[in-house]
Amino acid sequence: MDIIVQREALLKPLQAVASVVEKKQTLPVLSNVLLTIKDGNLLLTGTDLEIELVGFVRIESMQAEGSTTVSAQKLFAICRTLPEGSTLRLSLEKNFLVVRAGESCFTLNTLSPQDFPSLEDSEYPVQFTLKQNHFKTLLTKTYFAMGQQDVRHYLNGAYLDIGQNSIKCVAADGHRLALTSIQDENIGNVEARIILPRKSVLELIRLFSNDNDPDVKIYIGDSRFRVVTTDYTFTSKLINAQYPDYTRLIPQGTTVAMGDREVIKQALTRASILSNEKFRGVRFQLEPSKLRITANNSDQEQAEEAVTLNYEGKDIEIGFNIAYLLDVVSAIGTKMIRCVFTDANSGVLIEPAEDDYQSLYVIMPMRL
Repeated sequence: MDIIVQREALLKPLQAVASVVEKKQTLPVLSNVLLTIKDGNLLLTGTDLEIELVGFVRIESMQAEGSTTVSAQKLFAICRTLPEGSTLRLSLEKNFLVVRAGESCFTLNTLSPQDFPSLEDSEYPVQFTLKQNHFKTLLTKTYFAMGQQDVRHYLNGAYLDIGQNSIKCVAADGHRLALTSIQDENIGNVEARIILPRKSVLELIRLFSNDNDPDVKIYIGDSRFRVVTTDYTFTSKLINAQYPDYTRLIPQGTTVAMGDREVIKQALTRASILSNEKFRGVRFQLEPSKLRITANNSDQEQAEEAVTLNYEGKDIEIGFNIAYLLDVVSAIGTKMIRCVFTDANSGVLIEPAEDDYQSLYVIMPMRL
């Protein structure tokens, strides 16, 4: 291998691939990135045996082909700290990868590419295209409600319910639920129900740009999920489990309150300063035209806030985890939000007043 690439062309995909690679691995080669040359591009591959990410880098010129593996973190650190506009020459010399840029020269240890594992090939009977910003929005509006190391492993990810020109994305951890859905004719009549692991969801959010890029291609198999963009191929194993009926968690209350999302968010942010650091509890006192928010902590400090609401129902007093509430009001992008209460022992349903994406959030109460 002896090639020349531009620093900026290499840096972004290398950063994405390095984020997939686990820093501490039982197999040393899993800490490495696989460098291969194909069709005039340098392919960067990283994997943790659950996720595989391949990034594409355009080669300026090539003297010799070849492949090798090298420490993902070290190569990324070198590229990141080199001056902008640098031209890099990567050459394989015996068992070392030599990286030259101007007067700088780095010699990195390598491992055999034959030892680098790859996710076995899989068939993908379900295939469709989707706007990249649609897919990213689906994930960003729900990911925060995923479980973390829950013994119910099916909660440690996002559930995608695909069919009839729509996708529903659901995340729940037993204390809250987030659901967002979109309509897109590109999806067609395909049907699939899958659970994406937590790490895969977080990596996809990082991978997708905020620009309205061309459509991404999505492939779904029995145990694999693949997304192909112009710059990357992302493959993930799926969680093999049956997702519970999330519709049963959606309360059917009739007590409705409407309020300004930003005003409520600011009040919650201020109240959170004096909430209990461990339990994060906050008390809601709902009364006609007003919501009173009270938080206190073990030092007997207390915060009180009052927010004007469009509400004409009965008085309700209920406790919530304030961090969960802040996650929801931060995810919603509309000016007004709609809250539906049942009673002091039932969850609250929070929805945007109007939105291109059909979203809803459920937060269960907590004892204070």
